[in-house]
Amino acid sequence: MAVLVTAPVVTGETPTRQPGVTEVVAAGDETATGDAPRRPGVPAPEGPLPTVRVTPYVDLTTPPLPPITDMADATGHADVVLAFVLAGADESCRPTWGGTTPLSDPAIAARVAGLKAHGGTVTVSSGGALGDYLESACPDAPSLARAYATALDAVGTDHLDVDVETDRGRTVSPQRIADALAILQRERGTRISLTVQVEGESEGLSTDAHDLVTRATRAGVAARVNLMVMNFSYQGAWADAMIGAARTAETQLEGIWPGSDPAEVRRRTAVTFMLGRNDMDMTTTPADARAVVDDARARGYGAVGFWALARDNGSCPGTEDEADDCSGIAQAPWEFTRIAQAFTAPT
Repeated sequence: MAVLVTAPVVTGETPTRQPGVTEVVAAGDETATGDAPRRPGVPAPEGPLPTVRVTPYVDLTTPPLPPITDMADATGHADVVLAFVLAGADESCRPTWGGTTPLSDPAIAARVAGLKAHGGTVTVSSGGALGDYLESACPDAPSLARAYATALDAVGTDHLDVDVETDRGRTVSPQRIADALAILQRERGTRISLTVQVEGESEGLSTDAHDLVTRATRAGVAARVNLMVMNFSYQGAWADAMIGAARTAETQLEGIWPGSDPAEVRRRTAVTFMLGRNDMDMTTTPADARAVVDDARARGYGAVGFWALARDNGSCPGTEDEADDCSGIAQAPWEFTRIAQAFTAPT
């Protein structure tokens, strides 16, 4: 979850640059995406979908470990997304937390156990904005599927989130990801979410996001598509921009899944915002977050989420830059968590 940096798109032999389009280069077993033609879609595949509906992300890449059990004690909410699983320090197809911490780390295991004691469900997220991707390090779909499975087993969950962010010139094979997810779902019944980049109110899904969802669909993967409405240029009110971008992406998903009931498309859609001061020139206030959550609830989306749990406090109001451990605005502790909880409140 970070600023989206654009990169050249490879089309044939001549690189071109298009505003808001990032590069995804196949790793030797597929055709590069970018300007590839979009073939007609297919209905959304049947299969297991994530059961969690409020999904705060927990950043495990930046110490210290956030107080996730404190959140559960204070708010009663115990479902989290652990971010991120990355390749090991040797850039091997060996999953670690944040590229450095073993999956068996006792401190993380203790926090996961504490959440489960509160009845929580843990989702493992792979990818993110920094570090070496498993999706690049693993040479083929079976090895990537095994790496995903190892990470899931480390915390005892069947929920996997894949957050592919294609800045910094990474080489990522969307077909390899789709095929690996198909293996996982077929063999383990894994519940999958695809966290994807949204580029604005008029643009909606990035080209790469569209391509990944399309490839996963054609591979038969049932997935929830989680829209990152956090880093894009906008005019007017920020809350309206986030909601508008999600609406545009929702329409694009209907095109990817033709024949699917629009209500089912929305059930397979989630929206995730960055709370407080962003790393671009916008700030998500509690009022903004409430508007996004209320709209997602009214539309019948499947889930809402935010980045990130350790920031859900007002210990550094008025800071100019985005911080890892505070929102940068005046707020009550766990205020954004409580706002998100309203998504599942009885009507």
